[in-house]
Amino acid sequence: MMRWLIAVLLLLNLATLAWQWDAFARWGWGAHTAREPERVLNQLRPEALKIETPAAFKQRMAAEAAASDSATAAASSAPDAPAPAPSLPLPSTPASKAPPQRNPLTLF
Repeated sequence: MMRWLIAVLLLLNLATLAWQWDAFARWGWGAHTAREPERVLNQLRPEALKIETPAAFKQRMAAEAAASDSATAAASSAPDAPAPAPSLPLPSTPASKAPPQRNPLTLF
């Protein structure tokens, strides 16, 4: 009795493995291989992702810090650099014409 049970379980495991490998796909019994294809279509710019190791990150940050330090030193050593133009204040709007503030917890 135990031999038959083991043989049936072995056959069921083999059938499951064949189903996962799409052996029955030509008859319409294949595994569902497409998982959430809409997420792939909704990606905006996947090539913009950068994956780097912590060591590479530290090296890049050190190089950026050195570049900004040298740019700051070069700007401070140039005596003929023009002073930045003063910024003008923005005109203030009266409180009566300002758009009403909405409570983010209300729907309407």
